[in-house]
Amino acid sequence: MSYLLDDAVTALPLGEGRYQVQVTADWNTANQTPNGGYVLALLQHAVLLESAHPDALSIAITYFRPGLPGPADLQVREVRKGRRVSTYDAVLAQAGKEIAHAVVSTHDWDATGSAEHTPHVAPDVPRPEDCADVSALIPEGMMAILDRYRYRAPVVPGWFHGEPSGVSEATCWIRTADERPVDALLAGAMVDAFPPATAELGHLASATIQLTVHYRRRATGTVWALGHVVTRHVIAGYHDEDVELWDEQGRLIAQSRQLAIIAEG
Repeated sequence: MSYLLDDAVTALPLGEGRYQVQVTADWNTANQTPNGGYVLALLQHAVLLESAHPDALSIAITYFRPGLPGPADLQVREVRKGRRVSTYDAVLAQAGKEIAHAVVSTHDWDATGSAEHTPHVAPDVPRPEDCADVSALIPEGMMAILDRYRYRAPVVPGWFHGEPSGVSEATCWIRTADERPVDALLAGAMVDAFPPATAELGHLASATIQLTVHYRRRATGTVWALGHVVTRHVIAGYHDEDVELWDEQGRLIAQSRQLAIIAEG
């Protein structure tokens, strides 16, 4: 089966770590530019085509300017090829201007260590089928990225009804509209696909400046993922946002932190 995300990150190799990609409008946000998580997926996918290891371990991406639907160039460079972890950087550019830069570490989940300590468990919430269908309340076509995902929450968020709670924290199930299984590529896109937790403070619109994702396992057998989203500080118009992404069995898939700027006025 062909999934929209996989089609949307197809990269044409040009040799020497160079790729041509077609940025689509299917993941556009309210400002009609591609979502940061989708841009992250473009860069990560190209790196894994070059990588000495099969799995993504972490990605740190800085956004210089909004991308636009259309052709783009992608350059991947090997920084260090290691026995256990290798590192690459990647740059996405359009019309000669750099859009985003990522540093990506790769490894092999089948060749990791054995140390474990996991006292922090997944949030205790009902299964997706027992939660409120938030997506059913969103008009189709309102925003391209909202058509790509389906959301279920224990309760409908207060900001959704124009009554922000003042608590910048949320827990929500998420899956793609075409039920694509979650892997590192999708998990990286998903952590930036939740409404910002600042919506409960009356600030719905924000733009990511820097985003770091740590992958904690090779996700298998899950279509829904549970996101716990928290903003701890809003200072001078900038806010942090931490996301934990758990699979349907309550196992941690990924953790992310981003710094974003609130759109005011």
